[in-house]
Amino acid sequence: MLTEFLNERDKKWMLEYDAMARSYDIIMCYLTPLFSVGLEPFERYTWVKQLQIKKGANVLDISTGTGRNLSFIIRQIGSKGRLAAMDISQGALGYAKIKIKRKRWKNIELHRANASYLPYKDDVFDAVMHVGGINTFGDKKRAVHDMVRVAKRNSKIIVVDEGLALGKEKTFLGKFLLKSNALYAYRPPIGLLPNNIKDLQVSWKTMLAGPMIAWPHYIVELRKA
Repeated sequence: MLTEFLNERDKKWMLEYDAMARSYDIIMCYLTPLFSVGLEPFERYTWVKQLQIKKGANVLDISTGTGRNLSFIIRQIGSKGRLAAMDISQGALGYAKIKIKRKRWKNIELHRANASYLPYKDDVFDAVMHVGGINTFGDKKRAVHDMVRVAKRNSKIIVVDEGLALGKEKTFLGKFLLKSNALYAYRPPIGLLPNNIKDLQVSWKTMLAGPMIAWPHYIVELRKA
């Protein structure tokens, strides 16, 4: 049972995403791409390209939410590839399911699971992607260890979430952003990564996400050694 692997923090966020699934889908899949003047779709395209996956690859999208990353990954793996997309929120997965049915994608499997207890065997995915969520996880260390565990050797792993670049917190914009969203104070989970990784890179960006709204975030890239 999923509930056996949830701590109180995870339960809290699961219920929140269940409750706001519809509005979250509208914001992330329609309003943000529009108000970012195309920057948000380009960013997601870039993250997927950084995975360096080929046609026919087997990919895992962790915390897929309502399925914002699905179309970008499908373009890379093609019809012969396989995409496992998981999330803790049943409500969010419902909207992802609608997208899959509408697009008639036959090579995507949706799974409801806790990202800190991934229900997959070791060394099975050619690439692993996670966008948004790890800042709120109840067990971040176990989550990043599981991301690496399920990836094949030399496979690329990308982790993206809210975060203000070091040194920016004292700027006018930085102070404003931190007041608007406490999650921007979070740092990449670098110190929690297992030893069997290589080619670690961390970058930071601040993207326009709407009128008078900026989205600072970090991008962690690495390979399983």
